Amino acid sequence: MLTGRGSTSHGWEQRTVQQRVIYDERYLGRGYDERSAVRVLTAERQALHDAVVRARESIPTSGALSLLDFAYGTGRVTNEFAVGWPGSGFEGSLRVVAYDVSAVGLEKAAAELTERHRFTVAGRLSFDPYAREGYIAGSVAQVHDERAVSVVFVHGNEGASVGDVRTLLQKANDGQPFAVTTSWYSGIAHIPTASRREGFFRMLGELTDTRGEVLVAPSVSGDLVELQAEWAARLAAGQVGDHPIERPGDVMYETELGQQNFYHVFGTDLADLLTAISGPGQQTWIEAIRMPDEEFESEEAERDNYRRVLAFNDLVRHRPWSPEDYEQVHTALAVRSGHSSGAARSAADRAASSTSAAV
Repeated sequence: MLTGRGSTSHGWEQRTVQQRVIYDERYLGRGYDERSAVRVLTAERQALHDAVVRARESIPTSGALSLLDFAYGTGRVTNEFAVGWPGSGFEGSLRVVAYDVSAVGLEKAAAELTERHRFTVAGRLSFDPYAREGYIAGSVAQVHDERAVSVVFVHGNEGASVGDVRTLLQKANDGQPFAVTTSWYSGIAHIPTASRREGFFRMLGELTDTRGEVLVAPSVSGDLVELQAEWAARLAAGQVGDHPIERPGDVMYETELGQQNFYHVFGTDLADLLTAISGPGQQTWIEAIRMPDEEFESEEAERDNYRRVLAFNDLVRHRPWSPEDYEQVHTALAVRSGHSSGAARSAADRAASSTSAAV
């Protein structure tokens, strides 16, 4: 197996390829971003919009709304939101802090914003794929009618401690808490060991204003079903080799480039993590955002998946998820909302009034 570059302060880094190595290679070409005919899922777009609405209502301010995207990648979800901010109806400015361990992904996203959407580099923007410590690479910005949209790029090192990453992200946001924190699809799931995943999950909650919104969307038990069974059996038999497999849900999968990659598929432990970061006056819930399907070959296929998402959320919206619920879903969204009025609404609530129309 390949050996990761950079810091080796954690034993697991010596046994598996670093995520920065894997994703630097995957992001170099166009295949990763073009796997699906639909780049941003309808459920992702709607969930982010709703979270920003709640945050704007809960945190009165004339300043910029700050949004952290943890494991931003090439900005698949967040860039669309940032580009559309001037025409979104939201008041004020937007400040995005884009954190990822892949310099190639961050640089690719910055190039898209500057070359395609006419953002300008604010000062100096520089990426070092071999940096041994996390750093703020710089930012790009665009101004519309005195409303600024800025994206601050933070290149992390996955060997860094939770505390070091927290300090770096706080610095990128001028020491202020984030109004909205997101992590789309797989960022948390690529972190080996349950204790380290818990530490980063808790960090996302601590970085976010208590009145703000935390959205974490990983794969759950309806994804990679065969691999889950294979690695659970290998774990029970003590045959996981040097791989960082420690509990059911941990798997190794092969990327389209033949790389061996670690991944944790969540079940009820997602709800446990969410409960652990919630406090007085906050609401939490889990909703589906993608049902099990192959990559979408058309927009119609994605719309059909979204109809099933709404129908499923309608069924579970008044109760905690059971293990069997997770098994019916490909990707779920864990939400912590600090909406002060108690009127926070999830996709599950929307489903009650929209399922019939969608179908």
